[in-house]
Amino acid sequence: MTRESSQTPASPPHRAAPPQEPAAASRDGKPQAPVHPAGCVMIVEDDYFIALSMEEALAHAGFVIAGVADTADRAVTMAGDARPDIVLMDIRLGGGTDGIDAAREILRRFEIPSVFVTAHEDPDTRQRGEWEAHPLAWLLKPFRLDELLVTVRTAIALAREGRTRTGQADPDGVAAGLPGRARPA
Repeated sequence: MTRESSQTPASPPHRAAPPQEPAAASRDGKPQAPVHPAGCVMIVEDDYFIALSMEEALAHAGFVIAGVADTADRAVTMAGDARPDIVLMDIRLGGGTDGIDAAREILRRFEIPSVFVTAHEDPDTRQRGEWEAHPLAWLLKPFRLDELLVTVRTAIALAREGRTRTGQADPDGVAAGLPGRARPA
């Protein structure tokens, strides 16, 4: 696993690019990364073993892994360079800035949405995350790998349609069925 960190040795990368569609321009006219059929995912996780597990499961399922970052600052830089479809974002990260701040900045600067993958779903964290970063979904740790894959597939579909849960006419329609998301009462 290639990491933006010096903490552990890298394992073989899972980044062989499948056939892709040509790159398009974003709304601001800047070039975007090519569109990969299954989708391109960036992982932001400071626990090496969780990041490795997610990377291997997603690569095995055919997703392109844009990279793995272990701090918010590295995540923002990597997102700008790699332009993934979505970011899987842990909330509690080392380095001073948390995942909510990173997700907000990535969405603001690059229009790349996030899915929060976290063990922290207390009401204050949840409200702050929703208001500040407008995530496509929440995936609660510990999660099963099948939950991860369903969440990523659905989030990529939403992102490619240019939809966010909070910006849809039916904000709890598709995304409410994602694992880790509570349906409204």
